[in-house]
Parts: sequence; structure tokens; C-alpha cells
Amino acid sequence: MPGFTFISMNNSLKFVLVFIASVSLMFMIFYFYPAKIFDVKLIGKVAEEATEVHLTAFLGLDHEFKNELAVTHVEMERKLAGWMIMFICFIGLPTMIAYRLTLDKKKSSAEEQN
Repeated sequence: MPGFTFISMNNSLKFVLVFIASVSLMFMIFYFYPAKIFDVKLIGKVAEEATEVHLTAFLGLDHEFKNELAVTHVEMERKLAGWMIMFICFIGLPTMIAYRLTLDKKKSSAEEQN
């Protein structure tokens, strides 16, 4: 293609793009697949129960779950463990993936010199 030049990305831009893509992918996986891994405490008038819910319920986006809680007069309290799992899934893992994919291949370049 005439006039087209390939601009190589520096590592910081590549890191940010991979991080954003990883966060988006992780969010879509947990948003559309109802994996019940986020810890909450359900508090009723008589008893409390610790349980796990899926991401949409944890964020308060699941209207059926909210209606069920309202009908049964139960409140949901998000636990610290649920927030930590969310932090690991949406910040920790994407950071590790982006870091790993943007590492320079020093070992392979050292082998090429030999």
C-alpha cells in the first residue's frame, strides 16, 4: 500500500490496550455467564445467610434478583471477600496478562546472538 507506514507500539501503549481488552473480556465473561463467585450476606428479619451470587446480582443489575429480595424483605450486603474477588478478576488478572504480553523477549534475543 503506498503511503502506509507501520507504526510500532511502544510497550506502555501495548500494555494499556491489552489491559483494557482483558478487562473487557473478563467483564463480559462474568456478566453473561452466571458464575456465583461473589460473596454477599443476605440479611432477613429473622436470620442471616452468607452466599455467593453472580456479577450482575452483586452489582445490583439483575432485576429479577432485586425483585426477589424485595418480595422476601431480604437485604443484600456485599462482603469484603466479594469485592476482593472482583478486584482480582477485573484488575489483577488483566494486569498480569498485560504485563506478560508486553515483556521484552530478552532470552530469545540472547539466543539469537549465540
